[in-house]
Amino acid sequence: MLGSGTVLDSSRFRFLLAQHCEVAVQNVHAYIAGEHGDSEIPLWSSASIGNIPLRDWTRPGRLTDKERIAIFESVRTSADRVIAGKGATNYAIGLAVSSILQAILWDEGRVLPVSSLLNDYRGLNDVCLSVPSIVNRRGVDSILPVPLSEEEEGGLRMSADAIRQVVRSLGF
Repeated sequence: MLGSGTVLDSSRFRFLLAQHCEVAVQNVHAYIAGEHGDSEIPLWSSASIGNIPLRDWTRPGRLTDKERIAIFESVRTSADRVIAGKGATNYAIGLAVSSILQAILWDEGRVLPVSSLLNDYRGLNDVCLSVPSIVNRRGVDSILPVPLSEEEEGGLRMSADAIRQVVRSLGF
């Protein structure tokens, strides 16, 4: 079982990073994890361009802390801007779902930040969160142990708590 998670957010994240760093989006590997919403987190520590960690990127577009914050805020609030402008984000989520289905139907083994039930992932249990996972004909074949900073790991725990709070509020 899986959900679309942060596939769309991660796509927007990679696009903005590519645009800022003046490279093709296909060469940017970066993910948004956690819930799809206010508590999502950017995985800066594992982000790279052409195998160069983003923190070591020295070509045009080197990111300052202020630019990182601006890019992430743009990703986090993009759905609100799209909805305000045209009323829905149905086309973008359609593309994200298409990518997930393609990975499953063609048994691609594609790395996608889909949502699935976590069991002992960095101490997190019994909560569905989006983390980079290998997706193939079995759905989520495995969850990748991507490197996380202490801040990112804390953000993932906060995101898990936010999901649990919503689930409890619904009586589960």
